[in-house]
Amino acid sequence: MTPDPGAEWAPVLIVAGLAVAVLPGLPRQRSWARSLAVAFALAVAVRYLILRASITVLPVDPTTWAGIWVWTVFLFELAAIANCGVTYLMLTRTSDHSAEADRHERKLRRLPPHELPRVDVFLCTYNEGIEVLEGPILAAMGMDYPNFTLWVLDDGRRPWLRAFCEERGVGYITRPDNRHAKAGNINHALSQTDAELFVVLDADFAPRRDFLMRTVGFFDDPRVAIVQTPHHFLNADIFEMNLGLGDQSPNEQRLFFDVVQPSRDAWDCAFCCGSASVQRRSALMEVGGIPTDSVTEDILSSLALLRRGYVTRYLNEPLAFGLSPESVAGMFVQRQRWCRGGLQLMFLKDGPLGSGLSPIQRLFFFPIDWMVQTPVRLFAVLVPIVFLWTGMAPLVGATLPDLIRYQLPVLVALTAPMIWLSGGRYLPLLSTGFSLLLSFRLVPTILSTLIKPFGEPFRVTPKGSGAGQGVDTFARGCALGLLLLTMLGLLVNAWPETQIIAAPEHRAAASFFAAANAGALVLAILAGRDRGRRREAERYRTATPVMCEGDDGTWRLAPLLDVSASGAGIAWPADRDAPSAMRLHLPGGRSIRGEVVRRHGDLLGLRFTLADPRERDGLLQWIYSIGVDRQRAPLSLPLLARRLVARCLG
Repeated sequence: MTPDPGAEWAPVLIVAGLAVAVLPGLPRQRSWARSLAVAFALAVAVRYLILRASITVLPVDPTTWAGIWVWTVFLFELAAIANCGVTYLMLTRTSDHSAEADRHERKLRRLPPHELPRVDVFLCTYNEGIEVLEGPILAAMGMDYPNFTLWVLDDGRRPWLRAFCEERGVGYITRPDNRHAKAGNINHALSQTDAELFVVLDADFAPRRDFLMRTVGFFDDPRVAIVQTPHHFLNADIFEMNLGLGDQSPNEQRLFFDVVQPSRDAWDCAFCCGSASVQRRSALMEVGGIPTDSVTEDILSSLALLRRGYVTRYLNEPLAFGLSPESVAGMFVQRQRWCRGGLQLMFLKDGPLGSGLSPIQRLFFFPIDWMVQTPVRLFAVLVPIVFLWTGMAPLVGATLPDLIRYQLPVLVALTAPMIWLSGGRYLPLLSTGFSLLLSFRLVPTILSTLIKPFGEPFRVTPKGSGAGQGVDTFARGCALGLLLLTMLGLLVNAWPETQIIAAPEHRAAASFFAAANAGALVLAILAGRDRGRRREAERYRTATPVMCEGDDGTWRLAPLLDVSASGAGIAWPADRDAPSAMRLHLPGGRSIRGEVVRRHGDLLGLRFTLADPRERDGLLQWIYSIGVDRQRAPLSLPLLARRLVARCLG
């Protein structure tokens, strides 16, 4: 019996229809709803793998070159779906500890100051300039917790920083060498201080005023050794900046901090991310202090503590704000360190393969993402290129209707739940482009680490004036080369005289995947060149109303749209005259004078005129006290598409 024409589209339409009609109506925070979505997605994936193996793999002779290629593609595909399965298993649960934080904060605020747990706050620095350090130091000084001591841990041994700390009454600790990098710096500070709780902040991270009030109470539970808060960023990430996306895309780390970490916490498998964490000194001393065996000492700390019965608790609230890498080079330094450290865990006795962990803890701490996700992303680009240039099909014996019937449904089934679970923090096209850009640097790092796990020194992510700018010629060159091979392969197979793939339906399938990869490669190429920061000081977005007193005697309440230590943006009606200068009366009694240096539509640009250093210090403390974060407009896919097209056209 001949199938009806177009019947092959039924499975993908059913899967897409369920995703669109059912997923939005499910309660995303409930485990049963998450499990239902995940079970359906993995059932579609298992169906695909069974049919894929029986139709396109097992009948192939694995001793031929074509057979080896088919099996290689299938094994990569199997690894990718297994990795996806582990992630989805983790995401069947999630946690929210904000109500508990509310209870703890109420209790702490009722206590006399001397009864509050004493806390040492460590701000770790190596080579960052004053433009990076000034704000975080002043913000930490302004926390509304009356029983803490702030220490700047200077591994750069800089006299000017010592003088800066002494002038402001901040503790300053240094050491004669840089042994064990950041972990060694913290361990040395622990030997010089004695508070039971200590905070770790990277040099660019500024805590909100209520950071300690929201976190310290969790240590009433003796099982809690670390409280980790998410990393929020005051600046655009590299992908947003270099693609000119503005506020139309989520910061690429939001998926991890807002979605993955709460799920890990629900399984008691959250881990310390270094900065913006509070830690219990006595628990760390039980495991010998901050581990120094890996360049990612934070995750190793969580593993060592798990073996002693402690947990890392994750509080998903924006309580600290830092800088995402400010250059492509800085971004690669950061991600290569994370990748190398994650893989090093496999070779350590305190890693996920060591004794003392449950099976689920081993599974969730094993670095399968680093080993699978990044190489698979790069391999997926190579598959249609090999097909276009050699004619070696990755799926032997499959017709175009087979691909539509079996492969498209699994792509939809595995993508839709992630979009739903992420609440808009996952955009497949942008995520693919970013992971592809990373793959050109991370795949060599993965291979070198698997061969030689240790010996590579700790490298600090460059920030501020040391961040640098320019083009990553290696990554962009790889992306450009693969794009040319893809486009030329499509052209070669477009002409009957030069066609390598004979069957029209196979050419159609190869062209579909090649075109999708070409789009991701274009994004990687565009993101691989720094566009540069427009201002010396990063402008932090907010929506705070301020009273504006004009030099001409006028008064007006206007929204403050963005602010830094050097200036601000004010919303001002386009049809109203603006004074040449004004004084902004900020909440809390502070005021600051600024000159109007720019007007564009309903936006006024101000440059501050600061009377003395104390006024600047007060301004910076106020900026961080309001908990500024990059306010985002509701996602507009048409606007996002227009911006991407505009960036492509230069």
